[in-house]
Amino acid sequence: MSVLITGAGLIGSQVARLEQEAGRTPVIFDVAPRADALADLVDLDRCVIVRGDVTSPLDLVAAVQANDVRRIVHCAAFGGLTPGSNAAPLTSTTVNLMGTAHVLETARVLGLERVVLASSSTLYMSLVGGEDEGADGMEEQYPRPTNVYAANKQAAEDLGRAYRHTYGLDVVAVRYGAAFGPWGPGGGGPATAAVESWLRRSIAGEPVEVMMSGVDWVYSKDAAKGTYQACWADGLQDQLFNLGMGRPIPGEEIADAINDALPGAQATVSPNAVSPNRPAMSIARAQAQLGYEVEHPMAEAIRDYATWLQK
Repeated sequence: MSVLITGAGLIGSQVARLEQEAGRTPVIFDVAPRADALADLVDLDRCVIVRGDVTSPLDLVAAVQANDVRRIVHCAAFGGLTPGSNAAPLTSTTVNLMGTAHVLETARVLGLERVVLASSSTLYMSLVGGEDEGADGMEEQYPRPTNVYAANKQAAEDLGRAYRHTYGLDVVAVRYGAAFGPWGPGGGGPATAAVESWLRRSIAGEPVEVMMSGVDWVYSKDAAKGTYQACWADGLQDQLFNLGMGRPIPGEEIADAINDALPGAQATVSPNAVSPNRPAMSIARAQAQLGYEVEHPMAEAIRDYATWLQK
């Protein structure tokens, strides 16, 4: 039995690593797989790499049938996350929403055991509405997304919930905090690029200013561990879980972590650092039902990532 992982990037590659550590052969499904970047994180001889597109249901069906796939971890997303989606809304919606629809329908038709959908903490930030405080029948009963990426993710979660209730398909969704960690250049969104830039410049001896404070971060290895747990956990009471560090991280903590991990680094917090001004996602449900734990708090995450970049 195999797990199909769509989107072999920042988090999908780490899920594949965990599948290998469990003794299974992951099937990595990506429209443009980067073997060079994957080779840093997984044993290429112990995985199957399929070049396929989530916007093509026939690609998905062929990959599932050819590799005895029983579960899907759906990490594929349109590049650039929020900025990328806002710049190309139609393509973003085609990949993020229709790609999810094709994954769910493939799983339904072929009778797969579980689908895990990767979602985002942007759904806690990019919102309007809710002024009617949940009152039945009122126009602003619930908050709703305000940008294309958040709308894509909300719709994908809703579609997964509909497949669960209508067809009995076992669908679980996980919402990531601002994710960062080991991966070849060019992956992830603005948060990923920001941490990579701070560390690469610090390694080069350049002073850096941390431009984000109070953000709910997650290290890619922890995000992958929680996703892996969502794929294999039994007896789940809920189907939606937050995966983050469990608290907003001050910019000063990031700067201190960089300076501690890299002697001679000159990291400070910018006076213009952007802050979301909101509480962190609660990870209590993921801890209780998935067994999720923050194995890489910010200082450890920065140290581990810096070590990887230096290599």
